[in-house]
Amino acid sequence: MMVKGMLAALALGVLVPSTASATTEAAGKVSAIKPDGVAEALTNLGYTAELATDANGDPLINADIGGWQAALLFYECNAKTHDGCQSLQFVANFTAEKKFTAEDAVRFNRNTRFASVSLGKDDAVMMTWDVVTGKGIDFEVFSNSVDMFRSAMDTLGTEVFK
Repeated sequence: MMVKGMLAALALGVLVPSTASATTEAAGKVSAIKPDGVAEALTNLGYTAELATDANGDPLINADIGGWQAALLFYECNAKTHDGCQSLQFVANFTAEKKFTAEDAVRFNRNTRFASVSLGKDDAVMMTWDVVTGKGIDFEVFSNSVDMFRSAMDTLGTEVFK
């Protein structure tokens, strides 16, 4: 599973050429290694981002992205020091007002690249979106990932809310 994520990140890096622009140079790289930098990148994109800690002691960001509440979870962190994280998982939870079935989730997953939707108890719908950052990805690539996540939340929101 981790290898697939790395391959996807490498492919993304190949498909989105790195260009030296004033904005990219000023913004630098975004990496899960620096949680405060991830929060700052979200803020620079116009979203709210509050850095916190999860129940395991790993970094966590609570964010408002395009009017949707989301969380950014940090993965592959050092188990003892909770730093050196290598990847992020964007998570959005929805309490469906409209019927959203397992078949709907499969269709959504098939039609929405990078997103993974699952169903939980009490008609809960959860969407996750993984981004491997390693030592850093260009701000422009991070911005594109956030925009695609926001767009997927918009789409899912129309399917689960009246």
